[in-house]
Parts: sequence; structure tokens; C-alpha cells
Amino acid sequence: MPTTLTRSFQSAEELVARTQDLPSLPAVVMQVYQMVDDPNVHAQQVAQEISKDQGFTTRVLRIANSAYYGMSRQVATIEEAVVVLGMNTVKNLALIAATYPLFQRALIGYTPHVSGMWTHSLAVGLITQMGARQFDARVRNEAFTAGLLHDVGKLVISAALTNWMGELHDMVHHQGKPVHEAERELFGFTHEEVGALLAERWKLPSHIAHMIRYHHQSLEVDDPACALIEYADYCANQLGYQMNPEAPQEPFDTRVLNRLNMTLEESELFLQRADELLKASQSLFHLK
Repeated sequence: MPTTLTRSFQSAEELVARTQDLPSLPAVVMQVYQMVDDPNVHAQQVAQEISKDQGFTTRVLRIANSAYYGMSRQVATIEEAVVVLGMNTVKNLALIAATYPLFQRALIGYTPHVSGMWTHSLAVGLITQMGARQFDARVRNEAFTAGLLHDVGKLVISAALTNWMGELHDMVHHQGKPVHEAERELFGFTHEEVGALLAERWKLPSHIAHMIRYHHQSLEVDDPACALIEYADYCANQLGYQMNPEAPQEPFDTRVLNRLNMTLEESELFLQRADELLKASQSLFHLK
């Protein structure tokens, strides 16, 4: 522990409770998440909710019409997008539209690159979604969200604990400690815990918060959904979609593959498929 600094917060809960200007999702996104999980809600109702915010609607439609979704014609309304793409995909579109401006920034202590947070988070979200179709159908509808938001706690830590960021950078870059281990040593909590609390505050489904909270500890909780994000995080870094390319590569425990019932050979094939997916997704990485 550095002697010149004392801990500002005793827990992740205290940090989130006392921090002003916490990152927030538009109310429409939180409402859409609750609606999509309700079996009595129809696609038209979801479309109507999103359409209440004209600026947000414009951004969602721009993403829906990006090359990634391969539409044969332009989609002009949210209701049309729901019909063509499906309710869960439109939910993801809304989340992308909400998080892009939130994540497109340099984070003191984590990355000096404006696009670092967005590039890494989106890559992990897309790979987690791809993996959910192969490994764990239970989280298929939440996989993209949990993957995209897995590092959201770093936004809070970077802003609230600015004085500590030099220490964090030194431990990661010069001592070779994984980020979450350096955080625990310095702060007593990690970005995983802070991110999970933020997801709960946003009233996202509880298992999304659980996946965020344990995405570096999937072996300890023995949860394949958490293992999937831990693996997707590794894949994104291996494929060049790191939050900070100058930071040392974090170690990966290959026992995570066992939790996914995956061999090393299958992992190599998965990495190739993930690389193809991310190359085909460039229109999402470079939103306007």
C-alpha cells in the first residue's frame, strides 16, 4: 500500500453510494430492458417506448442500418426494425446507442486512448454473444449486454479515484499485476464489483450483474456464464481489441476452457471465428 494515500472509500458499495454524477443509461433503455423481459409486452409497445425520444430513435435507426446488420433496404421506423431484426436485437441496438457516447473516452489509469473502452467493450460483447449460442443458451439474450458492460466499473473508479491512478498504472505496467488484482490491493475492491453495483442501480436483470461481478473469477463461482465473459475478454485481447494495447497481456487460466467444455483446438477455431466476426463488425466500432 502506498503510504502517501489513504483509502477514500471502504467498499465498492460506499464508492457507488457517495459518487456524484455516476454513469447513467437513458431512462428509455432501462424501460426497454424491463419490457423485453415481460412476456406480456408486445414488440409494438417496445417500439413505441423507444420512439418517444426522437434523438435516441435517430441514433438507434442509424445503427440498425449500419453494414453490420446487412439490411437489404433502409429501416425507417423502430417498429419496422423490431419486425425485421427482432425485439432482443433492438434491445441491443438501444444499448449500443446509449453506451457509445459513454464509453468513447480516455480513462485515467486504464487507457489513454479515446476509443479504448469502446473498442474493447464492444468486442467482448460481440464475442460473448457469439459464444452464448455455442456454450450456454441460458444467457443468450443477456450475453451481449453483460459482455458490453463487463468493464463499466472502470468508468466510476477512474473518475472517483483519480489520485490513485498513477499507482494503478505502475502496478499494471511495471509490476505486471492484472488490473483487477492491482485494484483490490489498492482500493479493497475491483471494477467488477463496482460494475455489478452500477448494473443493479440501472435495474438490469440480476444475472447480468452477476456475470459482470465475477468475470475474472468464474472458476471460483463455477458459473459457465461468467466463464464465457472471462473467455471473451481473453479472446478480444488476443485479437488486438485491448482497452490499452500498451498494457501487458493479462494471464488466462486455461481451466476456464474446461468450464466451457472446450478443448485447446476448439478454442483456436473459436478465435478464428471471433476474428472474422469482429472484422465484419467494423461499422459498429466506428459509429458516428
